[in-house]
Amino acid sequence: MRVKFFNPQKFDTEFKGIALKRLKEAANVIEKEAINQCPVGTINRPIYKSGPYAGQIWTSRDKGRLKGSIRTVIPYNTGKTFTTKTNVRVYAGHYTAYYAAIVENGKHFMRKAKNKSMKKVKQIIGVQ
Repeated sequence: MRVKFFNPQKFDTEFKGIALKRLKEAANVIEKEAINQCPVGTINRPIYKSGPYAGQIWTSRDKGRLKGSIRTVIPYNTGKTFTTKTNVRVYAGHYTAYYAAIVENGKHFMRKAKNKSMKKVKQIIGVQ
């Protein structure tokens, strides 16, 4: 049986907006927990003045730089329909905090944050 005027894509924009809102909220929960779990270093060091990497900004160290680099990112190419993938990501590290993967390998702060916040994430998304 065929139903005339049935257009399932008609509500894709609305459904995807709701799904994206829930994903953002869940990612923010994970981000806050990752900030709480992130270890903070004790070393402050200025930019190298000599050597092969003199003057490079990434040679400096600041307390809390890794913790400050944790963020939630929504890619700019997220479409309005379900034909494109929808990703919301939580990142740690950037150009001057390049050691995020090294710290994660030793301390597992992102993994602990994800595991600790899964109950809240499931509630937000609506999965039991």
